[in-house]
Amino acid sequence: MSVSAFSVHPYSRGHVHITGTSLSDPIDFVTGFFSDTRNIDIKKSIWAYKKQREIVRRMQNYRGEVAGTHPPFPADSQAACIETEEPIGADESDIDYSPEDDIIIEKWLRENVGSAWHSLGTCKMAPLHQMGVVNTNLNVHGVENLKVVDLSIPPLDVAANTNNTAMAIGEKAADIIIGELGLA
Repeated sequence: MSVSAFSVHPYSRGHVHITGTSLSDPIDFVTGFFSDTRNIDIKKSIWAYKKQREIVRRMQNYRGEVAGTHPPFPADSQAACIETEEPIGADESDIDYSPEDDIIIEKWLRENVGSAWHSLGTCKMAPLHQMGVVNTNLNVHGVENLKVVDLSIPPLDVAANTNNTAMAIGEKAADIIIGELGLA
């Protein structure tokens, strides 16, 4: 059994930029995980770690934890992983995390963060002065005869699986292109 939590609407932002004109030039790529100035993403993740742990601890099939899949809490911490032969039961009190435990969780999350595989928005649709890459007709600002038609154009995360968004972008792009070619 495994349990995971992820943010479907992250506030943190990364970037990807070209660094030259050659295909062999490296890219400037920063994921931006947990970089929002208000620390909302890391706070959500700390809360989610604690909450999912409490839910799993109360399941009938619970028989303890695999320490390697948790932050490295000190042995004397109430948050330290335990082994048990029996479920702990629904009446067990929540783990009381110390401020030191919270620091350990945050460090562990920052070292183990991963993607939810639905990244988008690297060429957002917005005016150029708002760091946009394409306009409302999907044309790249300052480049003739180049459109971007994929999941890189949403200006914000869609907080959902991206399949329907990708199809909507494709359908709208088809309408725009058919109109521009005079095929309507």
